[in-house]
Amino acid sequence: MPSFTIESTYRLPVFRHRTYEAATAEDACRLAIADEDWTGQKEDHENSGATYLTGIWPGVDSAYIAPALALPPGYGESENPPTTMQTGSAPPAAAPLMPRCRHCGSADICQDANAIWNEIAQAWSLLVTYDSQTCERCGADSNNLALWVPVAEAGSATAFLWEVIQALETTSLASDAEFQRFCTESHGQLTADEAATRWRSTAAA
Repeated sequence: MPSFTIESTYRLPVFRHRTYEAATAEDACRLAIADEDWTGQKEDHENSGATYLTGIWPGVDSAYIAPALALPPGYGESENPPTTMQTGSAPPAAAPLMPRCRHCGSADICQDANAIWNEIAQAWSLLVTYDSQTCERCGADSNNLALWVPVAEAGSATAFLWEVIQALETTSLASDAEFQRFCTESHGQLTADEAATRWRSTAAA
């Protein structure tokens, strides 16, 4: 089977906080733009852009050595990869996923979008979606807010686990084996709030 070396890229915002003395706010802005000293800069990983591809070469470890191939449509910056493989056969069915806030665990995630009026349907039709996502529960907002997890059946132990996580606002517990066992044992015995209270007291002991 052929091998390909692929260069993947994402944009990482870099920022700095610096005070400027100026007669007006506009003058201060000019000074900030002209300032080329980025000592003490910080990287905003939470608002990094989506991954896109910037190069593909045939072979192993062949970047910028072998002649570059043309990127397939949909994999460049601001493009959407095709949802099906172009080989004539459908890809293996993947488990359905859902977004959850990586801060509080809520499933109430919204994504910025534009809609256009459809005269035939007499309704607004989705035109384009943007990277920015917002949690309706905790108000967190970033381009990398959604934590994609398998859909949990309503009333299941997994759904209960996420209810407890939402009450605790600690998504890192989702992969904690002890916490998973605790939620499985508490499922059907306690409410999510009661389980969250008991977990806090147990963890603090």
